[in-house]
Amino acid sequence: MIRRTRSRRIIVDGVERKQKYCRVCDIFRAPRSTHCAICDNCVDKFDHHCPWIGQCIGLRNYRLFLLLITLALAFYTCTLTFSVKRIRVQLDAAAGAGLLGLLRSWPGMVAMAAFSSVAVWLLACLLAYHVFLAAKNQTSHERHKGRYRSSPNPYDRGVLRNIKDCLFESLPPPRVDFRSVAQPNLMDQQTFAIDSSFRVLARIL
Repeated sequence: MIRRTRSRRIIVDGVERKQKYCRVCDIFRAPRSTHCAICDNCVDKFDHHCPWIGQCIGLRNYRLFLLLITLALAFYTCTLTFSVKRIRVQLDAAAGAGLLGLLRSWPGMVAMAAFSSVAVWLLACLLAYHVFLAAKNQTSHERHKGRYRSSPNPYDRGVLRNIKDCLFESLPPPRVDFRSVAQPNLMDQQTFAIDSSFRVLARIL
């Protein structure tokens, strides 16, 4: 059995980085990639695993993730604006009713305004955080792990260039062809052969 080394050193723009070997995928991971235990595969430029959409956010769908956050923020902003306007109209129409009277008459509208305000605040903070990461050319995983605390970021090319690379740079072709025909695993073939042998032996006996 050939023993695989766990890592090796590579140079990225003059900065030495560690390239780890993934024993699950049986490959040396590309720089900035991480193996996701939930998706069970290595993700190029891994940012995080998003439970809301059920997949990893990485190189090929990061800009779509930013678009999703932006559209959700715009939607809840419109919802909050509409709800506040309706509440003001109802308060002006029912003078003296107060907030308690509004809760009795329009509880759904008040709940929608409260939920939308929380959603707008959270989405605005999330979008601002990812815009900051895009401007620094970092991922949230690298930021959380503190990858560039003791060494410079070799991928940082300035704010404008980083945002351009993040949003408008053409993506490389995928490393995995998901439309290719799956090849049988050698271990599965051996297991099938052993199982067939036991069945033949059981018929003879």
